[in-house]
Amino acid sequence: MNTGLILDWNKIEPHTFYYQYRSECPVYYVSAQHGWNIYSYKQAKQILLHQDVLIPETKTSYTGLNQNAVRLIRQLARLNNFKQHEKSRRAAMHIYNQMQPLPVRPILESLLKASKNIDWVNAVGKKLPVLYILKSLKFGEEDCEFILKHIAVLVRIMSAQRTAEEVILLNKVIDALFVLSQKHLVHSSIAINNSDSDEWTELLISNLIGLLIQSYDAGRGLLTNTMIQLVRHHLPIPETDTTNYFKQAVAETLRFDPPVHLTRRIAGKDLLINHQMIKEGEMITIVLAAANLDPHIFESPLTYNPSRANNHEHLTFGAGHHQCLAKHLITGLVVDTFKILYHRIQMPVQSITYEILPNVRLVKNLFITI
Repeated sequence: MNTGLILDWNKIEPHTFYYQYRSECPVYYVSAQHGWNIYSYKQAKQILLHQDVLIPETKTSYTGLNQNAVRLIRQLARLNNFKQHEKSRRAAMHIYNQMQPLPVRPILESLLKASKNIDWVNAVGKKLPVLYILKSLKFGEEDCEFILKHIAVLVRIMSAQRTAEEVILLNKVIDALFVLSQKHLVHSSIAINNSDSDEWTELLISNLIGLLIQSYDAGRGLLTNTMIQLVRHHLPIPETDTTNYFKQAVAETLRFDPPVHLTRRIAGKDLLINHQMIKEGEMITIVLAAANLDPHIFESPLTYNPSRANNHEHLTFGAGHHQCLAKHLITGLVVDTFKILYHRIQMPVQSITYEILPNVRLVKNLFITI
Protein backbone atom coordinates (compact mmCIF):
# COMPACT_ATOMS: atom_id res chain seq x y z
CA MET A 1 0.00 0.00 0.00
CA ASN A 2 1.40 3.35 -1.03
CA THR A 3 0.70 5.79 1.79
CA GLY A 4 2.89 8.53 0.36
CA LEU A 5 4.70 8.73 3.71
CA ILE A 6 8.08 7.51 4.89
CA LEU A 7 7.69 4.46 7.12
CA ASP A 8 11.38 3.71 7.72
CA TRP A 9 13.78 6.65 7.88
CA ASN A 10 16.75 4.31 7.46
CA LYS A 11 15.64 3.18 4.00
CA ILE A 12 14.46 6.41 2.36
CA GLU A 13 16.19 9.77 1.99
CA PRO A 14 13.43 12.29 2.80
CA HIS A 15 14.57 15.23 0.67
CA THR A 16 14.35 13.30 -2.61
CA PHE A 17 11.14 11.55 -1.54
CA TYR A 18 9.39 14.80 -0.66
CA TYR A 19 10.59 16.54 -3.81
CA GLN A 20 8.98 13.85 -5.95
CA TYR A 21 5.62 13.90 -4.16
CA ARG A 22 5.43 17.68 -3.95
CA SER A 23 6.14 17.95 -7.68
CA GLU A 24 3.76 15.22 -8.78
CA CYS A 25 0.90 15.44 -6.28
CA PRO A 26 1.09 18.34 -3.81
CA VAL A 27 -2.34 17.34 -2.48
CA TYR A 28 -2.45 13.53 -2.50
CA TYR A 29 -5.44 11.30 -1.70
CA VAL A 30 -4.66 7.98 0.01
CA SER A 31 -7.68 5.84 -0.86
CA ALA A 32 -6.87 3.02 1.55
CA GLN A 33 -6.87 5.47 4.46
CA HIS A 34 -9.66 7.76 3.19
CA GLY A 35 -7.43 10.73 3.86
CA TRP A 36 -5.18 13.35 2.30
CA ASN A 37 -1.47 14.16 2.39
CA ILE A 38 -0.41 17.80 1.89
CA TYR A 39 3.13 18.40 0.60
CA SER A 40 3.20 21.97 -0.76
CA TYR A 41 3.84 25.01 1.42
CA LYS A 42 0.87 27.08 0.28
CA GLN A 43 -1.69 24.35 0.89
CA ALA A 44 -0.03 23.23 4.14
CA LYS A 45 -0.23 26.73 5.57
CA GLN A 46 -3.79 27.12 4.31
CA ILE A 47 -4.80 23.97 6.22
CA LEU A 48 -2.95 24.99 9.40
CA LEU A 49 -4.66 28.39 9.46
CA HIS A 50 -8.14 27.22 8.45
CA GLN A 51 -10.73 27.69 11.23
CA ASP A 52 -12.68 24.63 10.11
CA VAL A 53 -9.71 22.27 10.29
CA LEU A 54 -9.52 20.53 13.67
CA ILE A 55 -7.04 18.47 15.64
CA PRO A 56 -8.27 14.86 15.70
CA GLU A 57 -8.77 13.01 18.95
CA THR A 58 -5.93 10.63 19.74
CA LYS A 59 -6.87 6.95 19.68
CA THR A 60 -5.19 5.13 22.53
CA SER A 61 -6.03 2.26 24.84
CA TYR A 62 -7.06 2.81 28.47
CA THR A 63 -6.63 -0.88 29.32
CA GLY A 64 -5.04 -1.33 32.73
CA LEU A 65 -4.39 2.37 33.30
CA ASN A 66 -5.34 3.91 36.62
CA GLN A 67 -7.49 7.00 37.22
CA ASN A 68 -4.68 9.57 36.98
CA ALA A 69 -3.35 8.04 33.75
CA VAL A 70 -6.81 8.10 32.15
CA ARG A 71 -7.36 11.72 33.27
CA LEU A 72 -3.99 12.63 31.76
CA ILE A 73 -4.74 11.01 28.40
CA ARG A 74 -8.07 12.78 28.13
CA GLN A 75 -6.41 16.14 28.70
CA LEU A 76 -3.48 15.44 26.38
CA ALA A 77 -5.86 14.43 23.58
CA ARG A 78 -6.54 18.16 22.96
CA LEU A 79 -10.26 18.04 22.25
CA ASN A 80 -11.53 19.67 19.08
CA ASN A 81 -13.80 22.30 20.61
CA PHE A 82 -12.18 25.72 20.82
CA LYS A 83 -13.36 26.49 24.35
CA GLN A 84 -11.46 23.49 25.69
CA HIS A 85 -8.36 24.43 23.68
CA GLU A 86 -8.42 27.96 25.08
CA LYS A 87 -8.45 26.60 28.63
CA SER A 88 -5.53 24.34 27.87
CA ARG A 89 -3.61 27.17 26.23
CA ARG A 90 -4.21 29.38 29.26
CA ALA A 91 -2.83 26.65 31.53
CA ALA A 92 0.24 26.30 29.32
CA MET A 93 0.89 30.04 29.49
CA HIS A 94 0.54 29.89 33.27
CA ILE A 95 3.35 27.32 33.36
CA TYR A 96 5.58 29.37 31.05
CA ASN A 97 5.03 32.45 33.22
CA GLN A 98 6.22 30.50 36.25
CA MET A 99 9.44 29.38 34.59
CA GLN A 100 12.53 31.31 35.68
CA PRO A 101 15.28 31.74 33.02
CA LEU A 102 18.44 29.82 33.91
CA PRO A 103 22.00 29.72 32.54
CA VAL A 104 22.43 26.63 30.37
CA ARG A 105 26.14 26.08 31.07
CA PRO A 106 25.87 24.53 34.58
CA ILE A 107 23.22 22.03 33.45
CA LEU A 108 25.16 21.19 30.30
CA GLU A 109 28.45 20.70 32.13
CA SER A 110 26.78 18.44 34.70
CA LEU A 111 25.58 16.19 31.86
CA LEU A 112 28.95 16.10 30.13
CA LYS A 113 30.79 15.36 33.42
CA ALA A 114 34.16 16.17 31.89
CA SER A 115 33.81 13.25 29.46
CA LYS A 116 35.62 13.56 26.15
CA ASN A 117 33.79 10.85 24.20
CA ILE A 118 30.02 10.88 24.51
CA ASP A 119 26.83 9.76 22.84
CA TRP A 120 25.24 13.17 22.32
CA VAL A 121 21.68 11.82 22.00
CA ASN A 122 21.63 9.89 25.27
CA ALA A 123 23.98 12.04 27.34
CA VAL A 124 22.58 15.45 26.38
CA GLY A 125 19.70 15.35 23.89
CA LYS A 126 17.32 13.27 26.00
CA LYS A 127 18.15 15.12 29.23
CA LEU A 128 19.03 18.79 28.72
CA PRO A 129 15.58 20.10 27.62
CA VAL A 130 13.76 18.11 30.33
CA LEU A 131 16.20 19.23 33.03
CA TYR A 132 16.04 22.86 31.95
CA ILE A 133 12.24 22.91 32.20
CA LEU A 134 12.20 21.20 35.60
CA LYS A 135 14.92 23.35 37.11
CA SER A 136 13.32 26.54 35.78
CA LEU A 137 10.21 25.49 37.73
CA LYS A 138 12.37 24.84 40.82
CA PHE A 139 11.99 21.06 40.91
CA GLY A 140 14.49 19.57 43.37
CA GLU A 141 17.37 17.28 42.46
CA GLU A 142 15.58 14.10 43.58
CA ASP A 143 12.45 15.01 41.62
CA CYS A 144 14.51 15.81 38.52
CA GLU A 145 16.36 12.51 38.82
CA PHE A 146 13.11 10.57 39.17
CA ILE A 147 11.54 12.20 36.10
CA LEU A 148 14.68 11.78 33.97
CA LYS A 149 14.85 8.13 34.92
CA HIS A 150 11.26 7.53 33.82
CA ILE A 151 10.76 10.00 30.94
CA ALA A 152 11.22 7.25 28.32
CA VAL A 153 8.33 5.38 29.93
CA LEU A 154 6.20 8.51 30.18
CA VAL A 155 6.29 9.14 26.41
CA ARG A 156 4.42 5.85 25.94
CA ILE A 157 1.28 7.40 27.45
CA MET A 158 -0.21 8.31 24.06
CA SER A 159 0.77 5.06 22.30
CA ALA A 160 -1.99 2.99 20.76
CA GLN A 161 -0.67 -0.22 22.32
CA ARG A 162 1.43 -0.87 25.43
CA THR A 163 2.87 -3.92 27.14
CA ALA A 164 1.60 -4.98 30.57
CA GLU A 165 4.92 -3.92 32.06
CA GLU A 166 4.66 -0.47 30.46
CA VAL A 167 1.16 -0.02 31.90
CA ILE A 168 2.36 -0.83 35.42
CA LEU A 169 5.27 1.61 35.11
CA LEU A 170 3.05 4.32 33.61
CA ASN A 171 0.61 4.10 36.49
CA LYS A 172 3.44 4.43 38.99
CA VAL A 173 5.18 7.30 37.21
CA ILE A 174 2.01 9.29 36.51
CA ASP A 175 0.79 8.98 40.11
CA ALA A 176 4.14 10.34 41.27
CA LEU A 177 4.07 13.13 38.68
CA PHE A 178 0.62 14.26 39.78
CA VAL A 179 1.96 14.69 43.32
CA LEU A 180 5.17 16.42 42.20
CA SER A 181 3.37 18.73 39.79
CA GLN A 182 0.81 19.86 42.35
CA LYS A 183 3.69 20.70 44.68
CA HIS A 184 5.47 22.89 42.12
CA LEU A 185 2.68 24.47 40.06
CA VAL A 186 1.35 27.16 42.37
CA HIS A 187 -2.25 28.21 41.61
CA SER A 188 -2.57 31.79 40.47
CA SER A 189 -5.61 34.07 40.46
CA ILE A 190 -6.67 32.32 37.25
CA ALA A 191 -6.96 29.07 39.16
CA ILE A 192 -8.77 30.67 42.10
CA ASN A 193 -11.36 32.28 39.84
CA ASN A 194 -11.82 29.16 37.75
CA SER A 195 -15.21 27.55 38.29
CA ASP A 196 -13.69 24.07 38.37
CA SER A 197 -10.40 24.02 40.26
CA ASP A 198 -10.00 20.25 39.78
CA GLU A 199 -10.16 20.70 36.01
CA TRP A 200 -7.65 23.55 36.20
CA THR A 201 -5.26 21.38 38.22
CA GLU A 202 -5.56 18.61 35.62
CA LEU A 203 -4.89 21.11 32.84
CA LEU A 204 -1.75 22.39 34.58
CA ILE A 205 -0.42 18.89 35.20
CA SER A 206 -1.24 17.62 31.70
CA ASN A 207 0.34 20.65 30.05
CA LEU A 208 3.51 20.23 32.09
CA ILE A 209 3.72 16.53 31.25
CA GLY A 210 2.97 17.31 27.60
CA LEU A 211 5.79 19.86 27.60
CA LEU A 212 8.20 17.32 29.09
CA ILE A 213 7.23 14.75 26.44
CA GLN A 214 7.69 17.29 23.65
CA SER A 215 11.06 18.37 25.01
CA TYR A 216 12.24 14.76 25.25
CA ASP A 217 11.37 13.99 21.62
CA ALA A 218 11.52 17.20 19.60
CA GLY A 219 14.14 18.76 21.90
CA ARG A 220 16.68 15.99 21.44
CA GLY A 221 15.87 15.94 17.73
CA LEU A 222 16.66 19.62 17.28
CA LEU A 223 19.80 19.45 19.42
CA THR A 224 21.05 16.46 17.42
CA ASN A 225 20.06 17.63 13.94
CA THR A 226 21.61 21.05 14.49
CA MET A 227 24.82 19.34 15.58
CA ILE A 228 24.87 17.15 12.47
CA GLN A 229 24.19 20.00 10.03
CA LEU A 230 26.67 22.45 11.55
CA VAL A 231 29.51 19.93 11.68
CA ARG A 232 28.69 18.33 8.34
CA HIS A 233 28.74 21.64 6.46
CA HIS A 234 31.80 23.12 8.22
CA LEU A 235 30.36 26.61 8.01
CA PRO A 236 32.53 29.43 9.40
CA ILE A 237 31.32 30.93 12.66
CA PRO A 238 31.56 34.74 12.88
CA GLU A 239 33.72 36.15 15.66
CA THR A 240 31.00 38.62 16.61
CA ASP A 241 27.22 38.32 16.89
CA THR A 242 27.39 34.56 17.41
CA THR A 243 23.96 34.56 19.05
CA ASN A 244 22.30 35.75 15.85
CA TYR A 245 24.29 33.27 13.77
CA PHE A 246 23.19 30.31 15.84
CA LYS A 247 19.59 31.58 15.83
CA GLN A 248 19.75 31.50 12.04
CA ALA A 249 21.38 28.06 12.06
CA VAL A 250 18.70 26.61 14.34
CA ALA A 251 15.94 28.13 12.19
CA GLU A 252 17.56 26.64 9.08
CA THR A 253 17.81 23.23 10.76
CA LEU A 254 14.11 23.45 11.58
CA ARG A 255 13.45 24.11 7.90
CA PHE A 256 15.97 21.73 6.32
CA ASP A 257 16.20 18.86 8.81
CA PRO A 258 13.35 19.10 11.34
CA PRO A 259 12.74 16.41 13.97
CA VAL A 260 8.96 16.59 13.45
CA HIS A 261 7.98 15.81 9.86
CA LEU A 262 4.21 15.79 9.91
CA THR A 263 1.08 16.62 11.86
CA ARG A 264 -2.52 15.57 11.43
CA ARG A 265 -5.83 17.41 11.22
CA ILE A 266 -9.41 16.52 10.38
CA ALA A 267 -11.78 18.45 8.12
CA GLY A 268 -14.56 20.05 10.19
CA LYS A 269 -16.55 20.64 7.01
CA ASP A 270 -16.08 20.25 3.23
CA LEU A 271 -12.96 22.16 2.10
CA LEU A 272 -11.70 23.07 -1.37
CA ILE A 273 -7.89 22.84 -1.32
CA ASN A 274 -5.86 23.15 -4.53
CA HIS A 275 -8.97 22.33 -6.62
CA GLN A 276 -9.50 19.16 -4.55
CA MET A 277 -12.60 18.65 -2.43
CA ILE A 278 -11.71 17.39 1.06
CA LYS A 279 -14.88 16.10 2.65
CA GLU A 280 -16.00 16.70 6.22
CA GLY A 281 -14.50 14.11 8.57
CA GLU A 282 -11.62 13.13 6.29
CA MET A 283 -8.13 12.97 7.81
CA ILE A 284 -5.47 15.41 6.58
CA THR A 285 -1.76 14.69 7.05
CA ILE A 286 0.32 17.85 6.66
CA VAL A 287 3.86 16.89 5.70
CA LEU A 288 5.61 19.90 7.24
CA ALA A 289 9.09 18.74 6.23
CA ALA A 290 8.04 18.61 2.57
CA ALA A 291 6.45 22.07 2.73
CA ASN A 292 9.70 23.42 4.19
CA LEU A 293 11.49 22.36 0.99
CA ASP A 294 9.08 24.05 -1.40
CA PRO A 295 11.12 25.95 -4.05
CA HIS A 296 8.28 28.44 -4.48
CA ILE A 297 9.05 29.72 -0.98
CA PHE A 298 12.70 28.85 -0.33
CA GLU A 299 15.40 29.48 -2.92
CA SER A 300 17.66 26.42 -3.42
CA PRO A 301 15.68 24.55 -0.76
CA LEU A 302 17.95 21.47 -0.76
CA THR A 303 20.91 23.59 0.35
CA TYR A 304 21.53 24.09 4.07
CA ASN A 305 22.03 27.85 4.36
CA PRO A 306 21.72 29.57 7.76
CA SER A 307 22.09 32.93 6.05
CA ARG A 308 18.98 32.62 3.88
CA ALA A 309 16.68 35.57 4.46
CA ASN A 310 13.45 33.67 5.14
CA ASN A 311 14.44 30.46 6.92
CA HIS A 312 12.19 31.58 9.81
CA GLU A 313 9.15 31.01 7.56
CA HIS A 314 9.41 27.23 8.06
CA LEU A 315 6.25 25.43 9.22
CA THR A 316 7.87 22.97 11.65
CA PHE A 317 6.17 24.58 14.67
CA GLY A 318 2.86 24.77 12.83
CA ALA A 319 0.97 28.02 12.31
CA GLY A 320 -2.04 29.83 13.66
CA HIS A 321 -4.12 28.86 16.69
CA HIS A 322 -2.30 25.59 17.37
CA GLN A 323 1.27 26.80 16.79
CA CYS A 324 3.71 25.23 19.26
CA LEU A 325 3.96 27.42 22.38
CA ALA A 326 7.38 25.98 23.27
CA LYS A 327 9.10 27.20 20.11
CA HIS A 328 11.00 30.07 21.75
CA LEU A 329 11.95 27.94 24.75
CA ILE A 330 13.51 25.11 22.75
CA THR A 331 15.18 27.26 20.08
CA GLY A 332 16.71 29.50 22.75
CA LEU A 333 18.03 26.46 24.61
CA VAL A 334 19.65 25.03 21.46
CA VAL A 335 21.19 28.41 20.56
CA ASP A 336 22.74 28.75 24.02
CA THR A 337 24.04 25.16 23.88
CA PHE A 338 25.94 25.68 20.64
CA LYS A 339 27.30 29.06 21.70
CA ILE A 340 28.92 27.22 24.61
CA LEU A 341 30.04 24.01 22.91
CA TYR A 342 30.40 24.37 19.17
CA HIS A 343 34.06 25.39 19.10
CA ARG A 344 34.94 22.32 21.22
CA ILE A 345 33.05 19.68 19.23
CA GLN A 346 34.43 17.08 16.86
CA MET A 347 32.21 14.48 15.21
CA PRO A 348 33.92 11.37 13.81
CA VAL A 349 32.63 9.77 10.64
CA GLN A 350 29.92 7.32 11.62
CA SER A 351 26.82 5.55 10.37
CA ILE A 352 23.65 7.31 11.55
CA THR A 353 20.50 5.31 12.16
CA TYR A 354 17.01 6.53 13.05
CA GLU A 355 14.21 5.42 15.33
CA ILE A 356 11.28 3.75 13.55
CA LEU A 357 8.60 6.32 14.37
CA PRO A 358 5.79 7.56 12.10
CA ASN A 359 5.94 11.34 12.42
CA VAL A 360 9.33 12.21 13.90
CA ARG A 361 12.81 11.54 12.53
CA LEU A 362 15.06 10.97 15.53
CA VAL A 363 18.69 9.84 15.49
CA LYS A 364 19.36 6.83 17.75
CA ASN A 365 22.97 7.66 18.63
CA LEU A 366 25.47 10.38 17.72
CA PHE A 367 29.03 10.00 18.97
CA ILE A 368 31.16 13.11 19.40
CA THR A 369 34.33 14.18 21.18
CA ILE A 370 34.65 17.38 23.20
